[in-house]
Amino acid sequence: MYDWHASRIPKTSVKKTEVAKVEEPKQEEFKPENQVVDNDPPVIDIAENITVYDTSYEIKGSVKDKSDKIFIEIDGQPVQVKDGKFYVKRYSPIDEQIKIIAIDQWGNKSKEKLVNVKINLQETLVVEKIEPLNPSKLTGKTSDSKVALIIGIEKYSESPDAQYANLDAQYFFDYARKGFGVNPKNIKILVDEDATFIETSKVVNKWLKSKIVKDKSDLIVFFAGHGLSSSNGKELFLLSQDSDPDLLDITAYSRTKFFDNILKLNPKSVTMFLDTCYSGVSRDEEMLLASARPLRIVAEEQSEIPNNFTIFSASELNQISSGLKEAKHGIFSYYLMKGLEGNADLNNDKAITNGELLAYMDENVSQKAAELGREQNPSLSGDPNKVLISY
Repeated sequence: MYDWHASRIPKTSVKKTEVAKVEEPKQEEFKPENQVVDNDPPVIDIAENITVYDTSYEIKGSVKDKSDKIFIEIDGQPVQVKDGKFYVKRYSPIDEQIKIIAIDQWGNKSKEKLVNVKINLQETLVVEKIEPLNPSKLTGKTSDSKVALIIGIEKYSESPDAQYANLDAQYFFDYARKGFGVNPKNIKILVDEDATFIETSKVVNKWLKSKIVKDKSDLIVFFAGHGLSSSNGKELFLLSQDSDPDLLDITAYSRTKFFDNILKLNPKSVTMFLDTCYSGVSRDEEMLLASARPLRIVAEEQSEIPNNFTIFSASELNQISSGLKEAKHGIFSYYLMKGLEGNADLNNDKAITNGELLAYMDENVSQKAAELGREQNPSLSGDPNKVLISY
């Protein structure tokens, strides 16, 4: 029998819904890195000998190592290392030895590094006080009535060197020109081999004669080099470049004869600066006369100085005229020129008297010589109240 009711029921289409599968993430296999362990110790780079110029000082160094983390111990105290470099601030009034060890993050220790530190306070004091010479600030009025003879001898053919004497003369040229107002055409400068006995004699007897006008000319003389006294101490000599210390009478200029030759020209005034001594010892304490070892020749004081002469001498007759290494000048010459720059103007009146210059030089020269373990006192023969230079 046919069921007509069933045939009238509408058919419904049934769709199948597919559910997406969620895949679980794959777990990668753990593989440990093949790390190389650092077995090499750090290497410290720092000078083994260091000189410092204060009791509070800083030193620096560097460390090289494969590791990123490096540690430093100095005398057992930890010190920070940054970018392979380290800085250490220390204090010590005496020389000291520092022990440095570097350690990396793996515990590798460097070899102990020893650093010797020298505390040099003396050098610091000298360097701080020495100023370069500078005559440019001087503006002396140029006068044709002024004449200058400048002699500087460092390299002697028959004697030890007079250290820096040639530089003393070359520098003084500008002090004569700018400070004393000497026209360059009236300046004669003799340095080293140009300052032989014959050449010096020609200048004194011929050139000066052509330049000095009787009772009108002011003569300035600068001499830096060796001096020596006769064996009996009765005469003082200025040594030319080729003078033989054993033959002073015929190869060197006696100071008395030098004065006499100038007096014959009748200058209005004479001002001399003599950076020399007569002790028989050079600036470096070498004996000029081998036969005099170890005794120094001490000259007798010569009191006969012409009335119109002003003479500044570097030292007393039995003292050494010293050199000043830091300035590359004789101590006397350096403070002479520094004083002429205005440092010797004690009352700030823009004029320097003979007495003011002597006081300035005596204070500074004696102090500097004492630092070298010597005695040196400049001297003046002449009127201390006379104005030497105005600026």
